Amino acid sequence: MKFSAVRDETSAPYFDALREGRLILRSCTRCGHIGRPDTLSCSSCHSDELTWVGSTGDGVVVSAVVDHASAPEPTVLALVELREGPWLASRILDVATASDVPVCTPVRLRITEFVDGEAIPMFVLAT
Repeated sequence: MKFSAVRDETSAPYFDALREGRLILRSCTRCGHIGRPDTLSCSSCHSDELTWVGSTGDGVVVSAVVDHASAPEPTVLALVELREGPWLASRILDVATASDVPVCTPVRLRITEFVDGEAIPMFVLAT
């Protein structure tokens, strides 16, 4: 399985943090709104004055689907609402069907590193 993750000057702190085992998000220095890691301006006040802040890595499933085209087996993909507020699209590991992760299922971050690419955030069921 290959995931395309693009490192550039803007995303480098994000990928560096993932390699260190941390998930970081973008926070607006004007209004405090916390956005996704790929945010370039605040969705609340539209400021481009953003800083990086840590995430707990905890969240809940908002929606889940199964990608049956994945090889070698189907993959459960989900929208996860992080405790801090933003939603991330990600893979849910160690489950077989979308019914294994109904809406509001608690999940926890698991960072996965690929030999030929960047580390990316995925999630597992919180126990």
